[in-house]
Amino acid sequence: MGDEGKAGAGLREQAIDWLVALDCGTVDEQAFDAWRNADPRHAAAFAQAAAAWRRTADPRLSALLDQPPDTRQPIVSESDPVPQRTVSRRAVTGGAIAALLGLGGGGAFLAWPRRAFAETAVGERRTVRLPDGSHAMLNTDTRIAWRFDEGREFWLERGEAALLVQAAEQPFRVYSDPIDARLSEGRFSLRLEPTGGQLMVLAGRAAAAYRGTLAETIHAGSALTISGGSARLDALSSDMIAAATAWQSGRIVFNGMPLDRAIAEFNRYLPDKIVLQQPDLATTRLGGEFRIDDPDNFLLALREGFDIDHRRQGDRILLFRRRT
Repeated sequence: MGDEGKAGAGLREQAIDWLVALDCGTVDEQAFDAWRNADPRHAAAFAQAAAAWRRTADPRLSALLDQPPDTRQPIVSESDPVPQRTVSRRAVTGGAIAALLGLGGGGAFLAWPRRAFAETAVGERRTVRLPDGSHAMLNTDTRIAWRFDEGREFWLERGEAALLVQAAEQPFRVYSDPIDARLSEGRFSLRLEPTGGQLMVLAGRAAAAYRGTLAETIHAGSALTISGGSARLDALSSDMIAAATAWQSGRIVFNGMPLDRAIAEFNRYLPDKIVLQQPDLATTRLGGEFRIDDPDNFLLALREGFDIDHRRQGDRILLFRRRT
């Protein structure tokens, strides 16, 4: 690559960095204006990057979700791999090379609408009213973003959120990794996990795409779950719905859940984490309902019901079998 090509690539990278900062709301506006106005090529590079980013946002989901039902691909089976989705910054990097090369006029600038953000700390819950009157309830350690300038776009970046979506002419788009969706009016719950995520439809319906593969429409009382590289669509019993949504009223419910999974659930809300000292305790089956802000009652139930005691060590709560 010649010096001119290297300079162009460098400008594209700078433009993408500014675009990411604008999108996240972390940009230094004076520094950005100084960079953009310093050279017409800077403004042109930013316009190209922004145009490419716009093309890789809505159209990606629209192409998957707006197909006629008879052309949609079925949900993958447990053994089928889930294709990986290209991250947005890489899409911008590739698309900006050929995007709108004619925009490089003097002072050309494409305004970029920012996203708004909200998040919760560990153990915190809060409800956010969105610009269209919809509501998002955030569970512990959750971060969301939204942008309602030309449509209704909502991002779940980590954690878990319950959505109450209001009716509107514009579709309600949800973006996350790995599940993206178009939601109707209704009630929904979206949770991200280290190995996947789950979209529950409690009222209304959703058309969901997961890492580039289109799912069937999800109706009320069903959930799309992505786990370990596979996807499945399940009908939800009333007990399953009650357990999955109990956090919205500050509760956590165990219906025969193994102790290791129950601990992982409780630890989502605790700054001091519970740790099993004896691996053989992991399969102990638990039942019951507890307050997410009251781990002491949970620990007491383990002691009285299973002879599993605990002791504190720094920022950890160690569980062990009591010996008589």
